[in-house]
Amino acid sequence: MKDFGERIKQFRLKGGFSQEELANQLNVSRTTISKWECSKQTPSIFDFLSLCNCFQITLDQLIEPSSYKQDHLHDFQLLYLTRKCESDSHDETILTLIDKQPLLKHVLLQFSSLSPTLQKELLTDIIPLLKKLFSALQRQ
Repeated sequence: MKDFGERIKQFRLKGGFSQEELANQLNVSRTTISKWECSKQTPSIFDFLSLCNCFQITLDQLIEPSSYKQDHLHDFQLLYLTRKCESDSHDETILTLIDKQPLLKHVLLQFSSLSPTLQKELLTDIIPLLKKLFSALQRQ
């Protein structure tokens, strides 16, 4: 788990937390956060779960380096009726947008947990909004 510490640091920075702020959120010391990030110490299972809750990610996303990006791509593809964009650069742009908008990220993660029937029903409202968003982005 050598790169696990690096992932904690990446998620911490992405969330805008200092080591001290994250430590306060998790009720641990700043030194503990530093040891995790340097891979000198491994968090307990309870700390893993607290980290996931704090970063609003799943345990798989925290432990598995490639799953984080894949999950966001999967959520986007669900919203886009499972059609992949024509270009991978579009996927990257969309993933960047999702990463910069915590509310959008949260909504997408929640959306993917809904039943397929409810997803399909909601997509009839969501797709026109996404098309409008893409049009606006293309004009820029």
